[in-house]
Amino acid sequence: MAGNNLANDSKQTDISFLTDISFKTDHSAGTIVSFDVHSPSSGTSSLSTDVSFLGAGEFSADDQLSQEVPEVLFEPSVFSTPHKSTHDWTTDSWRELSSGDNEHNSELPEHSPNSEDGLRLYLDISEENTDDSEDLQPTPGEKRTIAAHSGQRGRWKKRCMDRTSDSLVEILNSHCCQNDCIKSLSLNDLENSFNGVKDLNENELKQFALGQIWTCCEAAWDENSPKPNITHRFVICGKIICEKAFCRCYDISTKVFKDCVDSFVVGKRNILHGNRGTTRTREKTTTALTWMRYTFQQIGDHMPHKQEIHLPVSQTKTSLYGRMRSELIDQNVTDVVTKEYFMELWNRHFPEVKIGKRSEFTVCGICQSLKEKEEKATSQQERDECYQLKQEHFNHVQTEREQYHLARHRASTEPKEVTTMIVDGMDQSKTDLPHFAQSDKDTKHLAKITTHITGVLLHTRSPHNKYAYVYTDVKQIPHDSNLTIHCILATLMKHRDILGRELFLQLDNCFRENKNRYVLSFCALLVDLQIFQKVTVHFLPVGHTHEDVDQMFSCVAKALQKRNIYTYEDLRSFVKASYTPAIDVEEVRYLLDVKEWLKPHLAGNFAHHSKPLWFEFTPGDNHAAMRYKMWHNDPWKPEGDALFCLKSLPSLHHCPLWVEPCLERVDLPWLQKDIPSKYGDRIPPAKKEELRMFVDAIGNLDELPVPVSSWALLELVTWEIRHQEEEPTQDLEPLRARIQAECRPVTIGSQGRIQHDAVQEADYSSIEVGHHAAVNLIDSTKRPYLGKVLACDGDQVTIAWMKGSWSGEWKEWLCKRGKNMVPYTTTVPLQSVILWGFPLTGRNRLPKKVAVDLKERYSKIDEDDELNE
Repeated sequence: MAGNNLANDSKQTDISFLTDISFKTDHSAGTIVSFDVHSPSSGTSSLSTDVSFLGAGEFSADDQLSQEVPEVLFEPSVFSTPHKSTHDWTTDSWRELSSGDNEHNSELPEHSPNSEDGLRLYLDISEENTDDSEDLQPTPGEKRTIAAHSGQRGRWKKRCMDRTSDSLVEILNSHCCQNDCIKSLSLNDLENSFNGVKDLNENELKQFALGQIWTCCEAAWDENSPKPNITHRFVICGKIICEKAFCRCYDISTKVFKDCVDSFVVGKRNILHGNRGTTRTREKTTTALTWMRYTFQQIGDHMPHKQEIHLPVSQTKTSLYGRMRSELIDQNVTDVVTKEYFMELWNRHFPEVKIGKRSEFTVCGICQSLKEKEEKATSQQERDECYQLKQEHFNHVQTEREQYHLARHRASTEPKEVTTMIVDGMDQSKTDLPHFAQSDKDTKHLAKITTHITGVLLHTRSPHNKYAYVYTDVKQIPHDSNLTIHCILATLMKHRDILGRELFLQLDNCFRENKNRYVLSFCALLVDLQIFQKVTVHFLPVGHTHEDVDQMFSCVAKALQKRNIYTYEDLRSFVKASYTPAIDVEEVRYLLDVKEWLKPHLAGNFAHHSKPLWFEFTPGDNHAAMRYKMWHNDPWKPEGDALFCLKSLPSLHHCPLWVEPCLERVDLPWLQKDIPSKYGDRIPPAKKEELRMFVDAIGNLDELPVPVSSWALLELVTWEIRHQEEEPTQDLEPLRARIQAECRPVTIGSQGRIQHDAVQEADYSSIEVGHHAAVNLIDSTKRPYLGKVLACDGDQVTIAWMKGSWSGEWKEWLCKRGKNMVPYTTTVPLQSVILWGFPLTGRNRLPKKVAVDLKERYSKIDEDDELNE
């Protein structure tokens, strides 16, 4: 093969008989490399020459030495490692190579080495030629080997790297059992078996070994031995081998194999890591996470348009870590996480908590001022003072938030005592109709129906401890105190049968809608009308007012942002399904003018009422009394006479009038011009007609309905179900008796013993019909004698006897009279009754105290009889 490519004057020499050949090449044709030939067995002296690598198995030499080498020996698949690989050729492997399975068998030399001087080839890829080294690509075999080595660590990587030809021959020449079954395997068998498991990690190898044991082993139990007799029958490439050969072929340690056998004996089929599914968190990590979760909940604001919690802009992660460290140290917690680990916990567990460079909503003026002063501070003392003021401010905010959360908790645990409600508005363009998930330039400037949302959460005992409501309008009504009162009244009417005695109302710091004389006077009216015994109105500080209702708005915005919403019904269905519990959506078309209805009855103008955060309304002498305070820990003011919002009560039968809608804010002509004609194909044909009808309905809102003769407040006053005491459905008297039971007196012998209440010493007149009675009869062997008193006539008493024993159950004693079973009754002298009026237990047994007392009485009677004799 090679001689055909050599020059005519080159001398061809067959070196297939040589035992050792070493050469160096960079796999590129035409490269001059060194070529050494050693033939120690034949006594031939070593030759060294420079040859040119023309291709697989082809060489040309300057000294006109030609070699004819089998092409298969130079295939890259034989040499798997990138830099140096050693392959041992024994008589068996050479015979397998030339048996006809290989495509190059026709070119193999006739001479094959014997077992003593096997042929060994070394491939050493030279790194001296750096110009072409970057163009070298690993062969598929090299890629598999490199991939098998990558990702393995420690002993596992070393195990894969150590499987060289030397080690394979060493395994084949090792002794395993009496039959030396491992010698029946060939190099290919050994390589194939190992290649099947070399990519497995340790647990996967254990699972493989356990699976082979279940397949190839049998366990026979002997009654005289606690361990079974295990029979092994492992097979590799159709050849039966012992367990030692199995372990060596797959490089399984003796300990691992023994553990797998033990698992097989007890019936385990799967190898599981001991710590699988378990997590161990250090105490300081748990403490840090608890502090972070609580603090973020207290000072963070839930964004209404995204799933994020924003902390005050005046805070930084470094300042929060310092605050956590100082607070924990004050609590004698010395082991605190580091700042770096604090940041890692934040990113891992609270990715939704952000500190923006600027707030997307109205910020707290105090927070912003303190932040600016701290940035401009020139001394450490000044910075410390700013920090202390910030901490004091945040403590106030945190305390105020806790009060709302406490009111929510009370409403869910004590629904008959407290009802908690929060009201807020969502004014976002995401609810405009039609709404597209992806806007375009053609429709971005077109008219849209502006839809305003007012959200209400009523907290009480329920499957989710709250009810969610959304009131929508298209801005045809003014967003003032009339809208707030309407939402409060409508929500109270829907739950009028489960309202508590107190109302906790959480509102936003907006003077136009909430913090004004009309809303506060309406709360006083709820107390005057005895709908509630107390109403508490709470406002959070400005810039810190985002609460759970804003979280509901965030869920609504998230549900709408990736959907196309064409009509009001689409908006209604998506809003309803966006939150848990499902939101009850109600369209508000008209409002009652409660402001004008209340105005003649107001006690006067309000002043300086925008500062306090707390207002409380309780029953007064004539009208509901109002008190206020700034912070939760402050005392209520005024300390003396309270303030009164109303000077008289309006007539509930004189209903308010309707508020005039203002369609100018809606811009109806623009809507009718653009919707839906100019939207083209962006709106489906089926939705266009529905959207057109909705726009026409908006145009008809200027026609007010007829005045109402009854309204929600009147119906709420006349509702009496919640004031009626519910009939108890369970008998709680036994539990009450157990809870209120007194401690029994301690006795020692006869010391401290108290006679039973039912025992009567001398007054037989207290015996009544139905009493249980103990009687003394002549036969003392069948004591005690118990029965029920049927009649008491002078010095005679009729007893209906019972059967039982001192510790057993007592039953009515029946006897046969004719064909019927009737109670067994007799008449005994009254003086023979020694104890009466005692009850039996729930299992119709004698109470222990009664049994002891009765035994003592029988004993005393026996002693007296002996003395008399």
